[in-house]
Amino acid sequence: MESSLSSAGISFNTFPGTLKLSLTLSNWNFSSPSNTLHIHLSLNIQPSITNISQSTSGNITTFTLLSSNILNSTINMLHLGIADNTSIIPIQFFLNSSSPLGSENNSTLDLELVIPSFSSSFHYDPDFSVTFLGGNGEGDGGGSNLLPLLALIALIIPVFFLLLAVVACVFFGQRQRIAAATHAVNFKNEEEAVNL
Repeated sequence: MESSLSSAGISFNTFPGTLKLSLTLSNWNFSSPSNTLHIHLSLNIQPSITNISQSTSGNITTFTLLSSNILNSTINMLHLGIADNTSIIPIQFFLNSSSPLGSENNSTLDLELVIPSFSSSFHYDPDFSVTFLGGNGEGDGGGSNLLPLLALIALIIPVFFLLLAVVACVFFGQRQRIAAATHAVNFKNEEEAVNL
């Protein structure tokens, strides 16, 4: 279910499959008010990214990362953060790929946040989402796509059959032991048993 959130005076929606990341920094000592803090987040995405698109709406920039028409990763970056619990200030961000798109089994991206100087604290609220795409290359994070369900079923079915095989072996093993005990032949002579 979609939900609406707000940060730094910017309202935005989150969808199923969204990972909310809130970044709060405090007591960072800047040597000068003109200095900035650069934070690098390394993103390792598998399968490899084949296309990156960027769009901006209001104070939100959306990076859409398409991985072989299977996976759609979305990063929503707010243009503003909250400094010292009172001031709403702009930030900068950059998304760079360390390898050519689609060249390997996975892609590594560097998401750089450039935080301006603050006195006591800074709060920033981006979000990340992953959507499994259907056959038409479009997905909304929920509803009709059965790929996650199929993956779960592919894990559960072999475990079920393995458990069934163990139960069957134990059951038939006990049955054979009981049958062997009831059909046992006594080779002792009955006269010897009486004379003892």
